[in-house]
Amino acid sequence: MDHGKERLAEIFQTEKIRFLRFVRCKFDDISNMDAEDIVSEVTLSLFRRADIVGEIENLTAYIYRSLQNRILDHRRNRVSAVSLDEEALESGAPELHARGPAPDSALDQGEMRERLLNAIGRLSPKERAIFLATEMDGRSFQELAEEWDEPLGTLLSRKSRAKARLREMLSEYKK
Repeated sequence: MDHGKERLAEIFQTEKIRFLRFVRCKFDDISNMDAEDIVSEVTLSLFRRADIVGEIENLTAYIYRSLQNRILDHRRNRVSAVSLDEEALESGAPELHARGPAPDSALDQGEMRERLLNAIGRLSPKERAIFLATEMDGRSFQELAEEWDEPLGTLLSRKSRAKARLREMLSEYKK
């Protein structure tokens, strides 16, 4: 196991209960299983990107920010339950129909997501770090410049190169 993964494993081992508590306090109605799923998704995501861990100064804060972002995703993607009670159906409840994208559209989205993740993985570590920090974690360039002790212009250029490379790598998949 490389140093980044060891560092992540150590933090998740010592902080897992706090991470779970953090996720649970953000929801009124989340099950223990859903909270564990969110923490597990963030853990897996960070283990896949363990090569950028060395570039992150405060990894625990970065994990909390990642958890917050995953919580927001979870809230956005929540589908409300539809009652199948006869009473609800008689009272004019909406008809049951497919929700979300059509199956073939969902498959296309899944394939595109995989291609995007693959392309992000092919970026240089510094390009990947700035892209993920700004796009996935919502961090500002100013905040990152101070935290990483890098000039703001350097980070802006690096992000621009990362986006250009991603466009190039994904251009063959445009319809």
